[in-house]
Amino acid sequence: MGKTYLRLLLVVLGIGFSIFFGVDLATRGVERVHGPITGQDAAIVRPLQPAAPVKQPEGREADAAGKTQTAAKQADKEAKDKAASEAAEPRKEITEASGINRFGNKVGELLQIITYHGIRWFVALFDAITE
Repeated sequence: MGKTYLRLLLVVLGIGFSIFFGVDLATRGVERVHGPITGQDAAIVRPLQPAAPVKQPEGREADAAGKTQTAAKQADKEAKDKAASEAAEPRKEITEASGINRFGNKVGELLQIITYHGIRWFVALFDAITE
């Protein structure tokens, strides 16, 4: 077996490992969020159900119902506006840079640096194998 075939075999094995490892990581992440996946759950596809049509009342009832719906929509809009204005104000506890926030940020930066260099090393390894 020549060097070319050995390199090709190593690249194919690396790609296969990467694919299966990625699928395993994705499955674990989905299971962590949505719970365990069983064979029956995976085969079920639920199409989007259209909403039932709303019947409009006739005559005087229509006018009264329309005014009631308009008043309800207005009250909902006012409540949402009030909640949005309260949520827009920053809270002192959240915006304050505490020690644990700085520590978390530094750990995150360190992990990004390690990941960046790890990926570069992995790419350099495959580049050296394929050349």
